[in-house]
Amino acid sequence: MGRYSGKTCRLILMLVITVIFFVAEIVAGYMGNSVALVSDSFNMLSDILSLCVGLTAARVSRRAGSGRFSFGLGRAEVVGALANAVFLIALCFSISMESLKRLAMPQAIDDAPLVLIVGSLGLAVNLVGLVIFQDCGRLCGRRGKEKKREEHREDREQELEQVETGLQEEKTEKDGAPLNIRGVLLHVLNDALGSVVVVVASALFYVWPLEPDQPCNWQCYVDPSLTLVMVIIILSSAAPLLKETTTILLQMSPEDLPVSAILESVCRLPGVSSVHEAHVWELAKGRNVASLHVKLQAPAGALWAQVSLQQQITQIFHRAGVHSLTLQLELADSDADSSCSAPCLSSSCQKLSCCPAGPVCVCAPPRDSSTEKHTPQACTHSSKL
Repeated sequence: MGRYSGKTCRLILMLVITVIFFVAEIVAGYMGNSVALVSDSFNMLSDILSLCVGLTAARVSRRAGSGRFSFGLGRAEVVGALANAVFLIALCFSISMESLKRLAMPQAIDDAPLVLIVGSLGLAVNLVGLVIFQDCGRLCGRRGKEKKREEHREDREQELEQVETGLQEEKTEKDGAPLNIRGVLLHVLNDALGSVVVVVASALFYVWPLEPDQPCNWQCYVDPSLTLVMVIIILSSAAPLLKETTTILLQMSPEDLPVSAILESVCRLPGVSSVHEAHVWELAKGRNVASLHVKLQAPAGALWAQVSLQQQITQIFHRAGVHSLTLQLELADSDADSSCSAPCLSSSCQKLSCCPAGPVCVCAPPRDSSTEKHTPQACTHSSKL
C-alpha cells in the first residue's frame, strides 16, 4: 500500500465505515425515539475518536527523539488512550442519566422497523471491524497472561531465582497490543454489545407493537434497562484502560515486573555494597526503562571488575524485560559506606530531586570469621521505588 502499513490501512478502512454508520445511527435513533440506538451512535463517535488516535499515534510514535522530545513520541499512544478512556467514562455518565430519565418516564420506540434495521447493520459493521483487525484474541490472551502473572508474583523467592539463573522468559512486545489498538478493540467490542441491545429492544416492539393510545408496559423498560447494562460493560473496559495509562504517565513500576527481586539479584552479585537511586518505569506499553546507582566494595573497584559487573547487571535487567538501563557505578570508601557518591551539589536543592535521598538496598554482608568470606545476604529496603 505504499506509504501505509497493513495496520494503518485497516484503521483507515474501519474509520470510513464507522463515520458512515455514526451518521446513520444518530439520525435513525432520534427518528425512532430509541435511547439505545442514540447511545450506540455516540459509542460510534467514541470509536471515531479512538481510530483517529490510533492513526495519529501510529505515525507519531515512529518518530525518533530529537530536541525537546529526547525520549521520542512513544507516549503519544498513552496520552491518546488516556483521553479516550476519559471520554468513554464521561459518555457513560451521560448515557446513564438519559437511561434513568427514560426509566422514570418510559416511552415506546416509535419506528421499530427502522431502529431494528439500523441496529442490525451496526452490529454487522462491528463484526466486520473485528474481522478487519483480527486481533480480538489478544485481549483474551492478555487477560490470561495477567492472571498467570498474578499467580507467578505470589512466589517471590521463585521469581528471584528465575531472574538470577536466567530462566525467566524474556518479555517482548507480544505481552499486549499497543494501548491505542487495545482502545479501538475495546470500542468495537462494546459497540457490538450495544448493537445487540438495540436489536433486542427494537425486535420486541416489532413483534409486539404498541398502539399509540396504549400505555407503556414492560417493553418500554427493556430499552433503558439494557442500556444501563451496556454502560456497565463499557465501564468495565474503560476503567482498566484508564488505570493502565495513568500508571504509565505517573511513571510507576510495571505491575508484572519483579522490581524487588531484580534489585536483590543485583545486591547478591559479588562486590556490590549497596543499590540506591533505583528507578524503574514504563516509557510506553512494553518499553521499560531503569536507572540506578550501584556502590562497589573496594576489591571490585578494578576496571576489569567494573566492566564484568556492569555486564552482569545489564543481563539481569535484560532478562527481566528492561532493555534501556542507565547504570552508575560508585566506589565505597569502606565496607559500611552505602551513601551516594554523587549527591546534589547543595543541600538546598535536595527538595528539587526526583525522590528522597537514601539507599534503596544496603547489601554489605557480614564476614564469616572462620572462612573470611562473604556470605550472600538479601538487601534491606529503606525507601520505596
